[in-house]
Amino acid sequence: MLMEPVNRGSAWRKDFDTPINYDDNANYCGGYYVHYEINSGRCGLCGDNYALKQPRPNENGGVYGTGQIVETYTAGQEFIADVMITSNHRGFFKFDLCPIQVEPNYNSYVETEDCFEKFPILTVYGDDKYIMKKFYNGPYQVHLILPDNVTCNHCSIRWTYVTANNWGICSDGTGAIGCGPQETFKTCSDIKIVKL
Repeated sequence: MLMEPVNRGSAWRKDFDTPINYDDNANYCGGYYVHYEINSGRCGLCGDNYALKQPRPNENGGVYGTGQIVETYTAGQEFIADVMITSNHRGFFKFDLCPIQVEPNYNSYVETEDCFEKFPILTVYGDDKYIMKKFYNGPYQVHLILPDNVTCNHCSIRWTYVTANNWGICSDGTGAIGCGPQETFKTCSDIKIVKL
């Protein structure tokens, strides 16, 4: 789970006055079976079961999506994302961003997949993924750069963790661990981005 900037379901752990979620490390799209067998590979935007009505609990306007800004950054800023892995299943992390429209009734607005896809957050090396090269539980620090053309009073940073511990069929037709559908985790964090 993303702990810096802290995700919505874990913000209470950093002393924000937000709803407590004791199951905040379980944003895994409802679990492998639900994600792939029941929901045909679809996942809620911030890691909830896709079948839940929007806004889902971890989306803006949901139980944990209170709009609490947990960090302010500058456009184009380099920053360190702190990720806590409680059970390492190898794989990779991805990060992306979605500016949320601030309207008088802004809690009726949720993130969209199209919005996140427009604003990928790259590593300082220009990669769109951080591949886990070590096999341990605990904190991982990922050095990232925010897009330099985005400012917002309220943006959502999404962390996605695609594991690589299930056996599946690879693109070349062979079978191996890490190929095919994998368990996926997602969290969203509320931030502000100001001009340089």
